[in-house]
Amino acid sequence: MESINLNTKILDDYKMKLFNELIRLVWEDNLEEIDNIPQKIIGEDVYEKFDKETITNLMRVTMGLDVSEEYDLTLKELAYEAMNINEVTQPIISIISQACKYCDRTNKEEECFVKEKHINCNVNNTCSSCGDCVSKCNIGAISDKIQFMPMVNLLKDKDCPVYAIVAPAFVGQFGDEVTPGKLRSALKFLGFEDMLEVALAADLLTAKEAYEYCEHMKENPEGYFITSCCCPVWVGMIENNFKHVLPNVSPSVSPMIACGRSIKLLNPDAKVVFIGPCMAKKKEAVIDELKGAIDFVLTFKEVEEIFNALNVNLVDQEDEKRVESSFAGRVYAKSGGVSEAIKTSAKRINEDIKFTSHSFQGVKECKEGLEKLSNNEISATFIEGMGCVGGCVGGPKRILPVEKGTKYVEDYCKETQMQTPFENLNVIQFLTMMGIKRIESLGEKEEEQVLKIFSRNITDNN
Repeated sequence: MESINLNTKILDDYKMKLFNELIRLVWEDNLEEIDNIPQKIIGEDVYEKFDKETITNLMRVTMGLDVSEEYDLTLKELAYEAMNINEVTQPIISIISQACKYCDRTNKEEECFVKEKHINCNVNNTCSSCGDCVSKCNIGAISDKIQFMPMVNLLKDKDCPVYAIVAPAFVGQFGDEVTPGKLRSALKFLGFEDMLEVALAADLLTAKEAYEYCEHMKENPEGYFITSCCCPVWVGMIENNFKHVLPNVSPSVSPMIACGRSIKLLNPDAKVVFIGPCMAKKKEAVIDELKGAIDFVLTFKEVEEIFNALNVNLVDQEDEKRVESSFAGRVYAKSGGVSEAIKTSAKRINEDIKFTSHSFQGVKECKEGLEKLSNNEISATFIEGMGCVGGCVGGPKRILPVEKGTKYVEDYCKETQMQTPFENLNVIQFLTMMGIKRIESLGEKEEEQVLKIFSRNITDNN
């Protein structure tokens, strides 16, 4: 067997292979074989090149556990611990520091700035889990925890309903022939009660932000309005580094949080699992102010691995068709989409409203854009930012290339006749079920129920 290639993300590759085998054994209640997984998947001769600490912590992260310096427990015992996690805790992204000795950077005089940067982010609680450090780590020693094992008993035992909510970028990610209805059926096969599109919650927030934009521009006709929807990387960047623009930031939660809160208002016993292309959503779900709306987060790649491990053929699933969202909610998946959705809806409220937008994509461009905005170098009334190039379709855990994912989203947007939330009867029905009788209530400050579900406090600390 050839030596370990230190210039590839070897731990990241092994992580997903180990995850595939873990899924199968846990689902089959066959934990007796679990202690042999590393040797089986990695191979005996390569396995021997790694120390026990590195392998154990790689398995811990794959199970959804924090890295540790304690190595007394067997993998079987760790699996039981993971399956009994009631609440996901920070840090979301961990460093398997024992693995750093295998990286060729340790043979050079220069310091590993990737590792130091991430350590500082965790210490200062400024890590947004954007995935930048994960992508830059040579061997995959910086890794996000997979949250599937804590969900297994919930899905299998059905003690309470578990809802899957999928990011607007989901369309096309699991194959050309996998319709939203087939994905819904496949998730139900795994034990989910139902699948809802987060684009429906994006519709609700589009109406809310459109009303807020119109009110903001009425009070500040020469000012600007910054959306806080969608991207926790964008919001975190503002809260941590551009506090002076906070008065112009929308107080809306993200569509993910709004969707989770709405489901739990209607069914307090429900559990909610978000599925998307983003690691930052794992962090957003556990922020003190927002926690409780979402119980677990899975990425598209993780869900794809789950389907593969359990031999679920999505193409063969029943096409359980249901139209949930308008163009406005669906277009959130790509950069500039929020601006397009809010503009159309704001014009529906006030056709004479002034609306000039500017969108930033990618962490670098978002930061530079906010600096230009601070220096009055940008003339726009609506500002949007997304931490990934291309928007959510460019998320680090997407399955498709950005261009292909964008095309699927654009085609999906064209399929619906509903352009804004105001034409979407599902919005009215959803609001009514929550005790909100009119869509106009989304723009009324005295509507306490709306404020509770769809708003957050934008603060100086993330």
